Amino acid sequence: MISKINCIFLFTFLLSKIVSSQEFSENLVSETAYQHQLNFGTDNDFFAVFTNKDRSYTFGVNAAYRFIPKEENFITKILPNKKHSFHDISIHLEAYTPNYNFETGVPNGERPFAGWAYTTLATRYIYEKSFVTLKADVGVLGDISQAGTIQNWFHENVSGDTVLKGWENQIPNQLGVNLKANYFHDIIGNSWYNIFGSGEASLGNVRTYIIPKIYMRIGRFYELGKTTSLNNSILQPKNAIEYFIQASAGYKLIAYDATLQGNIFSDSQDNRTTDDIDHTTFHANFGAYAAYHRFNLGVIYHFNSGEIANIKTHSYVSINLDYKF
Repeated sequence: MISKINCIFLFTFLLSKIVSSQEFSENLVSETAYQHQLNFGTDNDFFAVFTNKDRSYTFGVNAAYRFIPKEENFITKILPNKKHSFHDISIHLEAYTPNYNFETGVPNGERPFAGWAYTTLATRYIYEKSFVTLKADVGVLGDISQAGTIQNWFHENVSGDTVLKGWENQIPNQLGVNLKANYFHDIIGNSWYNIFGSGEASLGNVRTYIIPKIYMRIGRFYELGKTTSLNNSILQPKNAIEYFIQASAGYKLIAYDATLQGNIFSDSQDNRTTDDIDHTTFHANFGAYAAYHRFNLGVIYHFNSGEIANIKTHSYVSINLDYKF
């Protein structure tokens, strides 16, 4: 198992890798950019053609409010010498299911049913060629998340798909808390292509992992601190125009995943969970992005190797829409 100490080391690395830049002015709001942004998004393997559906990470929905504070506060002052900073408050619901018979709805895989509903509080610190994000996820896992109720309602009343049998046996209810940090840095590029890298660490009782990634994008785009694909478009000018494709790849080193393994603090055996997981998984995606004035759109195809043996690979599509005001 990957040591949790590695995740703490990566947190320290991410916080220390700050590039010096011009001092942050007391007034953070620019007249050339909007101050507020709303985001709506969904993840679903239903959109991933030519792949098996409704297994592993089967769906997610999210909404966010981002804003640039008018003046510095104790959170924006955590990291110094930045060019810009903004806050992000978001809500998420994620659902996970095993493989199942599409005619009967009976599960035939080992992955446990799991729901994860949570709120994320985040602050982003923008530098000349890099940025850092500090996050905290707080929520609930298990039946209390209502993920199974929502999926069954959707299958019955909207999509007309088979209703799964087994949500009543999902992982036990528990409170979930994650602390996260990520760091993105520009590597090389010009006006039409760009290569950059990132590292992310999560430490908590829901997910503890580290994941380094490499990215490439081609098209018309803003710098990392303003681009649509990295959720920094609130800093774009009001007449923003951006359109490009982007691909990434990386390996995730997993110490713990409560959606598979249940409560990390419980010593009792639970047949609804599994400890037999792959602690190293491959993750890649390919997406198309566009920005026009107040609006931003991203459509991304995700591919990853599975954490358990009977789900060797999994694909899903994310769609995100932003509106600035």
